[in-house]
Amino acid sequence: MKKFAQFVVLISGFCLLSPVAGGQEPPPPGEPPLPSEQETLAFLETNLPEVFENLQRLRQNEPEIFQHEIRMLGHMVRRYNELKRVAPELAAGFLRAQQLDAQCRKVAEALRQAPDEAQKTALKQKLEEMLNEIFDLRLAERELEVKNLERELNKIRTMLETRREAKGQIVERRLRDLTMEVDEAMGWW
Repeated sequence: MKKFAQFVVLISGFCLLSPVAGGQEPPPPGEPPLPSEQETLAFLETNLPEVFENLQRLRQNEPEIFQHEIRMLGHMVRRYNELKRVAPELAAGFLRAQQLDAQCRKVAEALRQAPDEAQKTALKQKLEEMLNEIFDLRLAERELEVKNLERELNKIRTMLETRREAKGQIVERRLRDLTMEVDEAMGWW
């Protein structure tokens, strides 16, 4: 039962990384759907084998919880696939952060059960190093998001400036459309 509780905590950590907390809302328009259960399981088996094994046990013992968790992990797989498409250099870091997160949970459990202070100190240092690496990986991902948003904002600003400069032409064109004033020589016939 203790292992099951640890697994639920592990899976819940992955859920926090999903773009939709709780996984109850459909993806925004234009965002790809969640991968199928088979695709998610194949990804986990290849990239996060420990999570895959725990999920298989959950499938046998708690099918309803399994269904919920597989949807939550689907968000993580979708995020990875999106990163692979738009920023392949960050996809590997995202996956590494997921793997490190699973390892952190194991180290934290070992730390709680360590019998002496020397072991606790060593495990705590290892945990801190892994957390620093995860932080750096996630920070790099956020920085890329900021750069993409800035690029999009600049495109919108440029478009606004172009429209501001062409205001007279745009209004004149719309006025002709609304009043149906068409120059017959320029019409399509």
